[in-house]
Amino acid sequence: MVVLAFVLNFLALQDRSATTLVAVADRPITAGSAFSVDSVRLVPVPAGFEGIESLVQQARLSGFEGWVVERSIPEGGLLDQSVLVEPGAPSGLRSMSLPIAVAHAAGGTIVAGDRVDVISVLDGLATYVASDIEVIGSSALDGGSFGSIGDYHIVVAVDAGQALDLAGALESGSLEIIRSTGAPKIEAGSSGE
Repeated sequence: MVVLAFVLNFLALQDRSATTLVAVADRPITAGSAFSVDSVRLVPVPAGFEGIESLVQQARLSGFEGWVVERSIPEGGLLDQSVLVEPGAPSGLRSMSLPIAVAHAAGGTIVAGDRVDVISVLDGLATYVASDIEVIGSSALDGGSFGSIGDYHIVVAVDAGQALDLAGALESGSLEIIRSTGAPKIEAGSSGE
């Protein structure tokens, strides 16, 4: 009986001493900023702490680098995963969807990581609207979508000016998306000559 009491006492002490390292703000972190691992420090909290699964723990910390902080966090504040939002595009760019017929998008072979150029044709004159932009996603092809517009799209990372230029080109209704991964850069606005 004494041994059992000792074992139960030992297990109870073990449970209380088990800790997990979680992130707290090392300085105030403002809403809208890009999260940096350098802005936090790790502190131990009891493994049984209520809500610990929602906190940013040491094992997942580096995976949030560059995410957007949705709400301000005061110095010393616990970093909850819910305040971090994955950015829509890398490097502070915007993400934009371009609906396009597969026949006008390199046959639907464009995938995330590719670079593309976008050409618009107005009144018989073709010009590069955007060039060397990064593809961050594309829709899956379904058997009936070949040649139809709207059933296929790619998502690209763009700055504000490129977004406006591409929106104008979409409105014109005549787009070609060229897979340009590895090709020499072309200036937007040129006719390619």
